[in-house]
Amino acid sequence: MKFISKNIHKTPDKRGFWFIFNNNNMLFSQKEPITVELISPSDIGIATTTPLYFGTIDEVDCWAAETLDSSQASDCRGETTVCKNGDFEFKNLRELYPLLGDDFFAIASRALQIARWYNSTKYCSSCAGELKDSETERAKICKSCSKIFYPVMSPAVIVAVTKENKILLAHNNAYPDPNRYSVLAGFVEPGESLEQTVAREIEEEVSIKVKNIKYYGSQSWPFSNSLMVGFTAEYDSGEIIVDGIEIGAANWFEASQLPNIPPQGSISRKLIDNFVKNNS
Repeated sequence: MKFISKNIHKTPDKRGFWFIFNNNNMLFSQKEPITVELISPSDIGIATTTPLYFGTIDEVDCWAAETLDSSQASDCRGETTVCKNGDFEFKNLRELYPLLGDDFFAIASRALQIARWYNSTKYCSSCAGELKDSETERAKICKSCSKIFYPVMSPAVIVAVTKENKILLAHNNAYPDPNRYSVLAGFVEPGESLEQTVAREIEEEVSIKVKNIKYYGSQSWPFSNSLMVGFTAEYDSGEIIVDGIEIGAANWFEASQLPNIPPQGSISRKLIDNFVKNNS
């Protein structure tokens, strides 16, 4: 599979790959679970926002759009598949990872972020003027004051902290599952390096200091327009004391005694799997 990103404006005139979203749910075909391939969403009776062309997969055009009328997918706001239209249905993008795989999930994530940004960015935050599309890059320009607006991304770090043969896992109070544990993460603040963010977030959330911070990998994560930058680190000093606000519980776990952890697809799971691989 070869994806080429493109920033030009065109109108659908032939069959292509469509990435259609309702909130965090993506439309896909039961018969072809990889994606939806059709001339337009109206083929299956779904009205959408203006189609956004954003590249090609193996020379086939790719389009991103959101449902125009939320009632068309009114039952698709949960984590499970509940909304159907013939051979098509909306399903939470997180749940589609086993079907999509790394490469296609990344493209779907790109499509969701582009569509969400485009449809929510209509007026200038400085003068309230109307925005127009840039003809040279993926951006919008104010018709009145010429200020340029780019798609918003929020850089964040996520880190697997180890202590001898154990990994630090925590329960975030925002998790719907009260038993879910994962590695710690946090957003980068102005003026910080990524490594400084790692050290600050770990100390703020669980009161310990870390050392030997090393880059692991990164992942675009569309559910909060984040760029997740993964690290590994080693315990240096201190005792676990959770902040009680964001983190409700935290502990050290051996590879053979892990709690309920995130499903496949996220960089958090990849960091945990890497720890397991190195300690089995």
